[in-house]
Amino acid sequence: MKTIQDILIERGYPEKQAISVTSDLQAIDPTLKDGLQSWLTDQTETEYLIEGVKLSELKQKFDMTYPAALLTMDWLIKEPELAKKSIQRGIR
Repeated sequence: MKTIQDILIERGYPEKQAISVTSDLQAIDPTLKDGLQSWLTDQTETEYLIEGVKLSELKQKFDMTYPAALLTMDWLIKEPELAKKSIQRGIR
């Protein structure tokens, strides 16, 4: 069975980035785990709306990959005030 890291590398992530993103994805909020699993299995992207922010809008506005947008949604769950301020300023 492939690891998250293997799948990320396979889908174009540089190895170093895949390693750090893997540990973040493993610690993702339980409400996002199904979406992550779908993406890892067949690249199906699940839409989430958290704190008034849509995952698809994050991807589009900030040119994010699905895993990056998922981690931003995770941040919105864990630190809503801080994450919302950062998104409004334009995360990079």
